[in-house]
Amino acid sequence: MEAINVLCVDDDVSIVEMIKMGLEADGMNVLSAGDGAEALEVLQAEPVDVVLLDIMMPRVDGWMALMEIRNNPLTADIPVIMLTAKTQDLAKILAFKQGVQQYVTKPFNLMELSARVRSLVRNRPRPQAAGVGSETDFRKLAVRKGGRTVLLNIDDIVYISAKNKSTYVHTYENQYLVDLTLTELEGKLSKESFERVHRSYMINLNKVKEILRVDGAYVVVVTDRDETQIPVARRQVRDFRGSVGI
Repeated sequence: MEAINVLCVDDDVSIVEMIKMGLEADGMNVLSAGDGAEALEVLQAEPVDVVLLDIMMPRVDGWMALMEIRNNPLTADIPVIMLTAKTQDLAKILAFKQGVQQYVTKPFNLMELSARVRSLVRNRPRPQAAGVGSETDFRKLAVRKGGRTVLLNIDDIVYISAKNKSTYVHTYENQYLVDLTLTELEGKLSKESFERVHRSYMINLNKVKEILRVDGAYVVVVTDRDETQIPVARRQVRDFRGSVGI
């Protein structure tokens, strides 16, 4: 019998290590993620039998991650155990309404947790990673605005800018803060239609409205509400021209 794959999602490293030690001693494989966004990426890359999900986490919390898991047909049937310090009945009711199979409060017994995991896996078909055998990928980015973290569809991004050591994602009418550098985003979006055109800008090629020549240089007009004009750096001109075919 193949080992059970468990994804433990918690920003508390000590709890993750404790669970990993206990479940692996019982013959399971334990993957980990520090927040909901990381968890969704792991689910795309690895087959997971059960998710252990904390509620209070930075960036993308457990509620948002659970919503994404249940809304994605490729992950909707993965059993989820909510593992949290929240003991309020309202939190439990909300968790079950959103499709959680079991609700375990901290502190917990590792032997009992292992038994709960095995009970959920029994008679369930072996899963594939969400991205295996499917063209559907996780194409969202965790961004922040007004104290809230939201998952933004990558297709909605018009351009990305860097200013004063902060990175901003721009849609048609909104600006969001993102906890990644422009270079990190360039690597993350390398398979998408994004092009680095300046040390401070990256654009979505599908959101280009017009390309201007100004004083011998290229300027890109994008399709946000303000039709923002973004300069193409001299050293990026060759790659940019190759990408757009001019």
